[in-house]
Amino acid sequence: MAPSDQFAKSTWMLASIAVVVAALYLAKELLVPLTLAVLLSFMLSPVCDWLERLRLPRIPAVLVTAFMGFAALGLLVWISVVQMTELAPKMPEYQANLQAKLHSANAYAISALNKVTRASQDLSQNLPESEANQGLPGTSKRPYSVHVVSSPASPLEVFGGVFGTVLGGFASAGIVIVLVVFFLIRREDVRDRFIHLIGKDSATVTTQMLEDAGARVSRYLSMLLFINATFGLAVGIGLYFIGLPNAVLWGILAATLRFIPYLGPWIAAAMPIGLAMALSTGWLAPLLTIGLFVVLELFSNNVMEPWLYGTRTGVSAVAVLVAAVFWTWLWGVVGLLLATPLTVCLLVIGKHVPQLSFLDVLLGNEPVFEPAKRVYQRLVAGDQEEAAELVEDYCANMPLAEVYDTMLISALTLSETHWRRGDFSKDRHKYILQSVKEIVQEQGERRQETLATEDRASRNEADGDARPAVAADQAGLCVLCLSARNEADEIAGMMLSQLVELPGCHVEAVPVASAAGELIALIQQRKPQVVCISAMPPAAMMHARALCKRLRGRVPEGNLVVGLWHAQDDLDKGKDRIGCGPDIHVVATLAEAQKRIRLLMQPLLLAAEQQRQLDVGSRPERSTSHAEETAQQNSTAG
Repeated sequence: MAPSDQFAKSTWMLASIAVVVAALYLAKELLVPLTLAVLLSFMLSPVCDWLERLRLPRIPAVLVTAFMGFAALGLLVWISVVQMTELAPKMPEYQANLQAKLHSANAYAISALNKVTRASQDLSQNLPESEANQGLPGTSKRPYSVHVVSSPASPLEVFGGVFGTVLGGFASAGIVIVLVVFFLIRREDVRDRFIHLIGKDSATVTTQMLEDAGARVSRYLSMLLFINATFGLAVGIGLYFIGLPNAVLWGILAATLRFIPYLGPWIAAAMPIGLAMALSTGWLAPLLTIGLFVVLELFSNNVMEPWLYGTRTGVSAVAVLVAAVFWTWLWGVVGLLLATPLTVCLLVIGKHVPQLSFLDVLLGNEPVFEPAKRVYQRLVAGDQEEAAELVEDYCANMPLAEVYDTMLISALTLSETHWRRGDFSKDRHKYILQSVKEIVQEQGERRQETLATEDRASRNEADGDARPAVAADQAGLCVLCLSARNEADEIAGMMLSQLVELPGCHVEAVPVASAAGELIALIQQRKPQVVCISAMPPAAMMHARALCKRLRGRVPEGNLVVGLWHAQDDLDKGKDRIGCGPDIHVVATLAEAQKRIRLLMQPLLLAAEQQRQLDVGSRPERSTSHAEETAQQNSTAG
C-alpha cells in the first residue's frame, strides 16, 4: 500500500471515529436508555430461556422475569431511601465526632496550619493603607461593592423543579422497562433484523459476532451481579457485627459501586470507614472496617472472579480504566457503570471485523507478539535484561531445546535477515549477536548447575555406591559443532553443544575459524566421532555446502550432521543440494540434531561402557598378582 493511500485510510478512519464519538455524545439522551435496555436484556435472557425450558410460554416467562428483576431493583432502591432517611438526621452529630477525631489525630498538622494562617493575617494587617484598600483609578474614594441578589424561588418553582427531575427519572426507567420487555419477547426477530441490516452479505461473521458478544456480556453481567451481591451481603453482615448503624445501606452501596471497575469498592469503603471514625472513641472499629473491605476485595479478586469468570472478558486492565474515563466523560455516571460491558462489545467487534481489528489490539489482553518476536523486539530495542527475563520465564515451562528453537534461533534468523537487508546498522547487529550469546552462556551455566545438583542427589540416594560415569578423556569420544561461516552459526552451535549432554563424551562448539585449514587440523587432532555443521539462514545452504566439501573424507562415514536451522524447504532437497553423499544427516531444528547425535553416539557409548566394565573386572586380578609378587620379593630379600 502506497504512503498516500495509507494516509488517506488513516484520515478516513480518524474522521469516522470523531463522527461516531460526536453522535454518541449528542444522542446520549436516546442512547443511554437504549443501551441500558440492551444490557439488561443480555442479563435477563438466560432466566427467560430457563423458564421457557420449563414449558412456560414466551410472554409469561418474559413478564415474570422482568417483574422479578425490576421488583428486586425497586426494593433495593426503596430500602436505600429508607436507610438514608434514617441516617440524615444523625449526620451533624457524626460530623462533629469525626471532626473531633481528626483534630486529635492531626494536632500537629492543624497547629502548623494555624501558625501559617496567623502569619498571613499579620502580614495582611501590616500592609500600608494604600496597598490594602486601593481606590479606583482617578478618584480618592473607595469603591462600593455591588452584590446581585436573586429573588428566592417560589414554592411552585421548587416543586416544579423537583417534580420534573423525579418525573424524568421515572420516565427513563419506564422506557427502559418497556424496551427490555419487548427486546426479550422479540429477541430472535430483533437479532435477525440486525444481522440483515449490518451483515446482509456476511451473515455468518455477523452471527458469530453477535453470539460471541452476547455470551461474553451475558456471562460477565450475570457473574458480576452475583459477585457484587455476595460482596454487598458480606459487607452488610460484617459492618453489623462491627457495630456500625445502617449496615444494610452500606451493603447495598458497596454492591452498587462495585460495578465501577477498580475504584468502586474503595469509594464504597470510604463512607463506612469515616462513619466508624466518627462513632468510635478509639481506632478499633475503623481498623476492623478497613480490614473487612481489604479481605473481601482480595477474596473476590483472587478467588471468586477467577473461579466464575474463567477467562474473564478478554479486556486488559489498562483498557478498562481508559474506557471508564472515556464513557464517564461521554455519558456521565451511567457511562461509568456501563464502561466494561460496552468495552467488551467493542472488543468482540474488533475480533470479527477486519477493518476494526485495531480495537482488538488496543483493548484485548492477549499478547500481540509471538514469544520469538517479543524476545527479538526487546533485543532490537536494546533491552537485553528484559529479553533474558522472557527467555528465563519460558524456560520454566518449556524444554530448553524448544526455547532455543522457537525463540533464540528465530531471533538470530530475523537479525541476520534484517541486517543483510540494511534495516539496521552493523553495530546493532553485533549487539544483538552478543546479547544472544550472553543469554545462551547464562542458560548453559544454569544447566550445568542443575545437572551437577541432580548428579549429587542421585549419588546420595545410592548411598555413595553409584558407579562413576566413564570420563570423556578416558573414553576418547568427541562431538564437534562447527560454524559454517559467521558468529550466528557459532552461537547456534553453542546451543547445540549445551543440549547434547552425553556422559563419557566431550561435546565442543568450535569458534568461527579464519581459515579452513584450522578446522581440518582440529579434526585431525581431536578425531571426533560425530561432526555437526551449524548454518543460519539466509545463506545457510551455500555456507553448509562449502564446508561439507572441505570436510569430505575427514569425518567418519555417516556421522556428519548438517543443521540448516529454521529451514522452511524440503530437507531431502537440501541434502541433494549439499551434494556430499546420501550418508549425511540434514536437520532443521536443534531438537532434531540432539536426537540424531544421540542415536549416532549410542553404540559408541555402549562399547566404551562395556570396555570400562571389562577393565574394572580385570583390575582386582592384576592387583592380587602384583601383591603376590611383592610378597615373594620381600621373602627373598629376608
